[in-house]
Amino acid sequence: MTHGTRPDLLALVLGLCAACGSGAGATPRNVLLITLDTTRADYLSCYGRPGRATPSLDALAAEGTRFDLAVSTASVTPVSHASILTGLYNHEHGLRVIFADGGYRLSDEAETLASVLAAHGFHTRAVHSAFPVSRFFGLERGFDVFEDLQADMKKKKGDFRWDVGDHQRRSDETTELVTSNLAEEPFFLWVHYWDPHDLARLPPGLGRYDPGARVAPGMQAFYAEEVQYMDAQIGRLFESLRARGLYEDTLVVVVADHGQGLMDHGWAGHRLLYQEQIRVPLIVRVPGAEQAAAVPGLVRTVDIFPTILDYLGLEPSRPVSGRSLRALIEGEPEAPRTAFADQINGYDWNAGMVRARPLDDFLYLAMERDWKLIYRPTQFRKSELYNLTVDPREEQNLFGARPEEACRLLQLLAEEAPWVTKPFEAPDDARPDGSAVVEARRSLSSLGYTGTEPVEAEWAWTCPAHLDQRRDEPGPCPSCGGAPLLIGR
Repeated sequence: MTHGTRPDLLALVLGLCAACGSGAGATPRNVLLITLDTTRADYLSCYGRPGRATPSLDALAAEGTRFDLAVSTASVTPVSHASILTGLYNHEHGLRVIFADGGYRLSDEAETLASVLAAHGFHTRAVHSAFPVSRFFGLERGFDVFEDLQADMKKKKGDFRWDVGDHQRRSDETTELVTSNLAEEPFFLWVHYWDPHDLARLPPGLGRYDPGARVAPGMQAFYAEEVQYMDAQIGRLFESLRARGLYEDTLVVVVADHGQGLMDHGWAGHRLLYQEQIRVPLIVRVPGAEQAAAVPGLVRTVDIFPTILDYLGLEPSRPVSGRSLRALIEGEPEAPRTAFADQINGYDWNAGMVRARPLDDFLYLAMERDWKLIYRPTQFRKSELYNLTVDPREEQNLFGARPEEACRLLQLLAEEAPWVTKPFEAPDDARPDGSAVVEARRSLSSLGYTGTEPVEAEWAWTCPAHLDQRRDEPGPCPSCGGAPLLIGR
């Protein structure tokens, strides 16, 4: 579907002319959003990886702005992508879990980047590489063309006995699909690459993963190879855009949805909230503009949505939690930001995946540049506090030793209230019966997202300043008026 000429598009073109005359740089004609699944920042050379591991992304960073401390909202794929596409935190966009029996989707009220841009005359297209960003989760909203794997799987395999390869594309296949059709402008193109997520479809010539006796080094080596191969395919995409004369007029944003634990903290995966899982690479290239080379301060993936709209001279129709990064990109100082994230409790989830556990047992994060809190409501004393300035590897838990910092971050978390909608209470239509649920569960299972039947936790309410006082109902603390803090009984 091609959108016709609209008043909004005319206004955009007039804005472009005005920007050219002012010396502020032209309004980008096109937008390219590339999301890298399960990609750690420290495996890119522009973030300190030795050698030339990622020359394509390094070159992009040299042209644009590299954000050194970008934080995701979760460490599972559909949840974190929903925040990138909406500028909303997980409790706001509604897609909070991937493991439920069926149908947790993006909230009907959530406005997506594609919806906004389609309404302003952009041709919107998405090309994806794995099931967790499929239309099953509602991420297709606003796209004229949404090329995921769900329809293909239905056509190929009616009996649901799929090989894991049916659930993902390798990055060379994704790039080939993207570059086969780049004709329509102005465009918003979202490209999702999957390679580093797992070892199911390795780059050509790499062979089969066999960790042997040394699990961590082998896993890390294969992971690095997958990141390098993905980078080469991204380079092919950039070259195709250049050959068609599209690159120079395109705003390019590259971000990972989350990272990966490669035996850091004894963890070989994601679904936790340590830095290796939620610190992500973020690179923004604005055509024709002077940009800061790097931004050391903390930013969030929810900031991407308003940033893109800001450079296009557009506004969201509803409030978002993200804040435009434009001032930072242009080298202007700004007030520090606080990041929030939540994640279904991976500590107990992955312990053999054999015991029933509460679906509403979440980990919550409140993070500043220097201090980081991982709050565990069901096991309060196992919460974690880190001073990232002196302990960037998060090896010394100060939760009991620095109560003043813990309380301050707990208060910030309580004011954000990420539990305002309980994660285990899905929308009324979120548990459809029949083949859709079967399809989703088997697809996720093949990719490593499995679990047991959920149960509910028992909750109470307290306040960071009066943790000994528990009550059954939310609301301001009766002793000090503070925001309510969710805690397990």
